[in-house]
Amino acid sequence: MATLKDVKLSVSIAMVHIRSKLRQTIVATVGVAFGIAVFIFMVSFIMGTNNYMMDITFEHSPHLRLYNEPTIAETTILDRKYPDWKNEVHNVRPRDVQLNLKDARQAIQEISQLQEVDAVAGSVKSQVFYRYGSNAINGLVNGIDFDNENRLFNLEEKLVEGSFREMNTIPNSLVMGEGLANRLNLSVGDRLNLTTEAGGTFSIVVIGLFKTGLTDIDRQQSYASLATVQRFLGVPASYITDIQAKLHDMDLAPQMLNKWKKRFGYQGSDWKEDHSTLLEGEALRSMIVYGVAITILLVAGFGIFNILTMMIYEKMKDIAILKAMGFSDTDVRYVFLFQALLIGAFGSVFGLIFGFLIAYAISTMPFESDVMVTLDHLPVSFETVYYIAGFTFGLITTFLAGYFPSRKAAKVDPISILRG
Repeated sequence: MATLKDVKLSVSIAMVHIRSKLRQTIVATVGVAFGIAVFIFMVSFIMGTNNYMMDITFEHSPHLRLYNEPTIAETTILDRKYPDWKNEVHNVRPRDVQLNLKDARQAIQEISQLQEVDAVAGSVKSQVFYRYGSNAINGLVNGIDFDNENRLFNLEEKLVEGSFREMNTIPNSLVMGEGLANRLNLSVGDRLNLTTEAGGTFSIVVIGLFKTGLTDIDRQQSYASLATVQRFLGVPASYITDIQAKLHDMDLAPQMLNKWKKRFGYQGSDWKEDHSTLLEGEALRSMIVYGVAITILLVAGFGIFNILTMMIYEKMKDIAILKAMGFSDTDVRYVFLFQALLIGAFGSVFGLIFGFLIAYAISTMPFESDVMVTLDHLPVSFETVYYIAGFTFGLITTFLAGYFPSRKAAKVDPISILRG
């Protein structure tokens, strides 16, 4: 009970000190509030932008891909001829590998029945030349089963003009990325020539335009029916080069990939491998944001430290009188710690409020982009964890800023001060 009374007395003395130096207290509180507000704004805006870019990237990317690709043989003919020798061969040519996935339709059927799988689709991808007049652009054509591919990537939502479903009814037709159509100066209904890697040339008609917001896709790729691309390549209906899947839990992708590679004998990759650069960039941006925000809060903490240190010098006689009246070193330390914590608490609360208001105002600003078609306003994240982190760090910073001056106040010798 006596301890509680001592704490109350220390708090009341701290409040007297705060009121007596109101201007300095306001400056310190504003410093903390500014630091917290900037922290909330920067984290909310930059993390919101990161989340948007991640979402739009993963929306058009599978969690898992299965495919075949040329590889370098681990052993050469010399190794097999002279196994006990140390053979060194330069510029070994890649092995000839059939890009076709063996028993792909059976694999797709088996994968689609797994509980972990949300959607799966097979496709045929081929490098081609799009030729229109004097324009010739290297790109990629995807032969797809539209219903399965739409479940994977929501293609209908990305359609700008025309129709995907007409690919199955109109011979030699495709839906082209809007960026690619602009490069070729094409529109819906126009015809162009498509040349495959094998040298075959086909006349095709553009029946639609799509836009994903990813420049590499919109400027290079197009979609056609699976049967159309197989006919272009002169391959049977069983010919499939890629199997793509999305899981209910994308974090299971590496584990599932290893199982599928062993089960079907295909090569493959998961979303972590395919987007390693993007993930590393996100981590780096997050470090920069938190580093800048923490620096701002530390500057505010130094301001509180200086204000409390000056207050101790100005209150030397008051501290000496308190200690002469029986206040212990701990009681004196509490007086200045409470001042720092009160400044930190009020500054943090106001900072969270102003930071939220700024972030909300930014989120309502209209934003139009020719690249990011799904973005109509600036992306802002309002995750609760940012506010908890800001408030906690604000209190920790102000506590440390008040701790060292409070220790100095507790060590004041009342006799030497009163003697002058």
